[in-house]
Amino acid sequence: MKKLFALFLLLFAITQNHSQPNNSVARQFIENAEILQLNKDWNIKAEFTTGLKEVLVFFPVEAIDLKSNTKIKALQVEMALAENYFKSSWIDLNEVNEFILFIEQYVIPNLKDKTEKNQSTTYIFNSKEITFSFHIQKTSRRISIYLKDNGLTDYRHYFWTETQVSKIPELLMMLKAIK
Repeated sequence: MKKLFALFLLLFAITQNHSQPNNSVARQFIENAEILQLNKDWNIKAEFTTGLKEVLVFFPVEAIDLKSNTKIKALQVEMALAENYFKSSWIDLNEVNEFILFIEQYVIPNLKDKTEKNQSTTYIFNSKEITFSFHIQKTSRRISIYLKDNGLTDYRHYFWTETQVSKIPELLMMLKAIK
């Protein structure tokens, strides 16, 4: 009887977990609209590049379902990597507040930090569609951004840079501007 009850609880937990949407509200809105207008504001953006000409850009968007005339605003993240890899993800505005707090409380205060030999520190922000990682090891600092699909992180294709870490305050200003 206890095993049957435990099995029932396990199945219930799995069902509940899979019934929760793993994508942002913005992605669901964009994917479900039959006719869509997507307005991108390139005046407000934060851009990171690498020596390999890889690019990661954060900018605000407004999506409009032209049939129902409903609108949604979000933060779009576009990643262009080597080998013609391109991907977009979205951060809902309610997640932008958490992203701002993460950068203000854990990244900016530690931009000049160092670690001891054989030690490192990593700060990680997870939204529904991105993972932003700030890594410190000795005197080097690196940001890595991973994009997700249906809650699954793509660890094969991600953006990272050590030379653009100093641009994190620009990202913070952009995030505050769209709020």
